[in-house]
Amino acid sequence: MAEDRTEKATPKRRDDARQRGQVARSMEVNTALGVLALFMLLAAFGGSVLSGLTATMIHYLGSAGQTGDISPARAIYEMQDSGFGALRMVAPFALGALVVGVVGSAAQVRPGFFPKVILPKFSALSPKAGIKRLVSVRSLARLVKDVIKLAAVASVTWWILSGEVDTLMGLAGADPQRSIGVVSGIVMKLGMAVAATFVVIAVIDVVYERWQHEKDMRMTKDEIKREMKESDVAPEVKAQLKRRQREMAISRMMAAVPEADVVITNPTHFAVALRYARSMPAPMVVAKGADRVAFRIRAVATEHGVAVLEDPPLARSLFAAAEVGQYIPAEAFSAVAEILAHVYRVAGREPALA
Repeated sequence: MAEDRTEKATPKRRDDARQRGQVARSMEVNTALGVLALFMLLAAFGGSVLSGLTATMIHYLGSAGQTGDISPARAIYEMQDSGFGALRMVAPFALGALVVGVVGSAAQVRPGFFPKVILPKFSALSPKAGIKRLVSVRSLARLVKDVIKLAAVASVTWWILSGEVDTLMGLAGADPQRSIGVVSGIVMKLGMAVAATFVVIAVIDVVYERWQHEKDMRMTKDEIKREMKESDVAPEVKAQLKRRQREMAISRMMAAVPEADVVITNPTHFAVALRYARSMPAPMVVAKGADRVAFRIRAVATEHGVAVLEDPPLARSLFAAAEVGQYIPAEAFSAVAEILAHVYRVAGREPALA
């Protein structure tokens, strides 16, 4: 039976989660800030944007049909001019979106560089994992949040527009400039109301996301004890344990060298011991090492009568491409097969059955 996660997360667990990109972050904050910034920018630059669009339409509609004097150079100039004009009108909104995105994220998560976040996660491509995410409690919570958000925005929109029906009906036959002014005011009023709604939703979502994050970070009592035990180990003891583990791994390799068929060397820097049997799909690396470890592998091989052959390019490629206990890569099959055939021919024997 799994132990309940009842303990608060330790600083180490929080830091490890942060390195993986697992933080309490609400997307609704960015949405709320984006909508608010959009309508504030419209209030500040909407008049100039409307004037610019009006001037552009007057310019191009006024010259519509006058194509006789348009040369390729003139056409390019007109395209560049209209493009830069559009860019000037859009620039405040694009810059505002960039600032809002950065501020919205930085306000929730302390900025930093985390390489693990950008590494590809092949587990995300698993159909089984995708189905689990679709039917998870978190997905259901997102669906409920989206429905509530849609209902809230629709209610606010209906409330604002229903109060402006008489005003809109009174614009029938009104001067276009007055109509634009009235409609713009209603749009700004609606926009600010929707933005305020999104701000309220964002505040609620931030509270929820932080609660959910704390719940996900909780640990079992056994995990707390294990982490404390690991943190209490002195650095020199850790180094000694690693050295001991490394020596044990080397000892296991040396014990496997006498069973090898051949040791391929650099000759002084690398040594890779290979074993092959008819039941195996390919030769296997049973030991490998560089410098001192390579010297020990050659010495043990010589002591037990294992063939030692020099092939620097092959030794380097095998050392880099395969770990102990792995089969050699396919691109090395041909070269290794020639070496093994030579070894068997000289020894007057055939590969083992298993």
